[in-house]
Amino acid sequence: MNQLLFRFVNTVALTGTLAVLSWQSSAAWYEARGQALIQQGNRIAAKEKATEEAIRQALMFAGASVQSVQMLTNGLLQEDRLQINASGEVNNLELIDEKWHSDYVTVTIRADIFPKAVTCNAAGFKKTLVTTWFPIEHRQQAGDGQIHALSEQAPRSLQQQFVANSDNTSLQQIVPNTVRWRRSSVLAQAPSLARQSRAQYVLAATITDLSIVRPQHSSLAFWQNDDALRQFSLDLALVDGMNGATLMQKNYSTEALWEFDRFEQIDVSSSRFWQSEYGQAINRLFSNIVEDVEHELTCQPATGRVLAVNSDQLQVSIGRAHGIQPGDELTLYKTNEVIDPQGMHFLQYNLYPTKVKVVSASVDSATVVPVDNGIIGNIQPNDFVTKR
Repeated sequence: MNQLLFRFVNTVALTGTLAVLSWQSSAAWYEARGQALIQQGNRIAAKEKATEEAIRQALMFAGASVQSVQMLTNGLLQEDRLQINASGEVNNLELIDEKWHSDYVTVTIRADIFPKAVTCNAAGFKKTLVTTWFPIEHRQQAGDGQIHALSEQAPRSLQQQFVANSDNTSLQQIVPNTVRWRRSSVLAQAPSLARQSRAQYVLAATITDLSIVRPQHSSLAFWQNDDALRQFSLDLALVDGMNGATLMQKNYSTEALWEFDRFEQIDVSSSRFWQSEYGQAINRLFSNIVEDVEHELTCQPATGRVLAVNSDQLQVSIGRAHGIQPGDELTLYKTNEVIDPQGMHFLQYNLYPTKVKVVSASVDSATVVPVDNGIIGNIQPNDFVTKR
């Protein structure tokens, strides 16, 4: 019976998820509510329990590792506002509201939490990605060698690099369409693609440079080198498929010897192409992408969506491929975008009070039931489910 409301003060970063993960680079304000029954008329004990529950929920969801919740609770009850510098994780803790009912109390706290960048429970969870064919921004550059099909072949080669170099992240699907990801209105539709493919993240990539430089020689200078150099540049954005937040945005670029004749039509799916210096340079670049994506997603929780709601159970879009096993307990939440009086946009996270337990798991989905006979009547399809 508690609810979390998360507010973020940095709107430029597209919000939200970057501020609720265990390796965040700046603190975020978390508001959390805890409730407790008043037993035998003991209002003091009820308030203490409700406060402790609110603090625990905020710390757990933020990924913090403060050792003593009870210490924070006692300090907060004594002062209503607690300055904590020793832990380096909770800078401010404030009791902002308490509401008494006939048989229970609701306490609302606000915490300024800065989780330490250490090991995380989510490191072993499987992360799934989806991408599309990579559009070639300047198609005329593909004319030398007629390598237009690189738009389709490049994501396949990147997929092979994920298989070879990543244990916990997989590029599970390549949608056979070219998408103009460099348009912000198109990038905003990434969550729709993730939802359709049941992937957690979207790789939005555009090939921005395939230009080639061939040396110009005088007919008398026959001894000069005819080697040509070709560029390969890729703009890439890693997008959270749950809420559209851009987790990483980077340009990757390389150049290598282009050993093919200008009038030759190159088969970019052939081993001859990928074993050439140019093909090997692209694969080295793809290996760097895999490393960067793996680093970015290591501590991300396993997150999916509610697919269907039955009377006493839910179907969710994460399963064994994401590290989910029967017996795991998951948290349900929903998000809303809110605008403050100054016109700033914030992403609000609301946790449902009922946790759910996995009773069966297939490769990419699972069946869950409420823990302790909790109520799931308010859960809706497309709400979120996460294991942290």
